[in-house]
Amino acid sequence: MTLKELYHRCVYIPYIHVENDGDYALEKIDDALYIYFQCSHSKVDWKNNFDFPARPYSDMDITWKAHRGFLKVWKSIKPYIADAVKDETVKKIYIIGYSMGAAIATFCHEYVWFNRPDLRENGLEGYGFGCPRVYWGFMKKALKERWEHFHPIRNCGDIVTHVPPVLFGFRHVNKVYDLKNTGLKVHPRLLKCIDAHMVENYEYSLEKESEETVHEDGKTTNN
Repeated sequence: MTLKELYHRCVYIPYIHVENDGDYALEKIDDALYIYFQCSHSKVDWKNNFDFPARPYSDMDITWKAHRGFLKVWKSIKPYIADAVKDETVKKIYIIGYSMGAAIATFCHEYVWFNRPDLRENGLEGYGFGCPRVYWGFMKKALKERWEHFHPIRNCGDIVTHVPPVLFGFRHVNKVYDLKNTGLKVHPRLLKCIDAHMVENYEYSLEKESEETVHEDGKTTNN
């Protein structure tokens, strides 16, 4: 499945709505589970987006500090996906999110890594399109491997991927992959840094990279 196809599914798949305006979707294809998280679409979502004081997160074995608003949404969703993640018939898990959903995917990726050790090497991949920063502080060495296969993906100039600011202590959990955007501007009245985050511009940029294919081993190559 291409990056464009994953993104398209993430944007348009029907979502299940839970408390704190959390939205998720599960899709099982053969022995693969796809977990999707929706972008911001309500006033509550935007309130959560700006609720960024760092808060300790200790649901796994190592405590780390995270964006408080995103953490609240993730904790609302987690009980609903737990059984699907722990299903032993699932041999591959793909986690996909866009915008705020990409931030939630960051938490989900660590959760799956922790609870499905059998998938850590070749069975777990995550993609965060237009992903905000979630992690606060310097990355603990013992945590780095948990997001080794999580890929924040950024459209050229997308302001959302730069918030909360590094000045406030926030960082991405892995190196950000920059799409080779040609500068399409769909919404002339918007600043370019905001316009770059829009769905249409991500679709356009991903179309330009349509040869970037997600292979069975979860890795990407340029054909």
